[in-house]
Amino acid sequence: MQIWEWSGPITIVANIAAWFILHMSISYVFTVLPDRWFDGLRLRASSKELSFYDHVLHIRRWKNRLPDGAVWIGQDFRKQRIMRSDTAYLHIYQREAYRGEWCHYVSIMPVPLFFLWNMPAVAWGMVVYALAANVPCILSLRYNRARIVRILQRREEVIPAYLGKMNEDPSMD
Repeated sequence: MQIWEWSGPITIVANIAAWFILHMSISYVFTVLPDRWFDGLRLRASSKELSFYDHVLHIRRWKNRLPDGAVWIGQDFRKQRIMRSDTAYLHIYQREAYRGEWCHYVSIMPVPLFFLWNMPAVAWGMVVYALAANVPCILSLRYNRARIVRILQRREEVIPAYLGKMNEDPSMD
């Protein structure tokens, strides 16, 4: 339902400015949210899920072509690719990827605003833009997070079994 009617150039500028302000504002808000909101997430990543990402969506082929928005908002932690394999880094990456996922979900939500000043066809184009700009990022972050979960699951399965053997009393044999 279009409420405002502007000339073409003004509408184009309004759309670009609105998206820029929305994306930067939402990104900033998510950078200052407490880490604890995104910590401690206990997801399970099945081999079927990773297989879907690899064999159906072929994420490995295109995920590194996505821009890393952390650069644009001055965030230090890069999520474009997993850089290290130590457990502490993987936990931080998992938290930041989860934060990034939610940032992209929330970045889609304001799209109904564009129906206020755009003709319906253009407003639906804004819906397509919002999905095209955010869904690939969500999928890439989810894929990397699922890979990290699998690595951490394997480590958690191995470590308790190893520690259990270490704590056994040899005199009990």
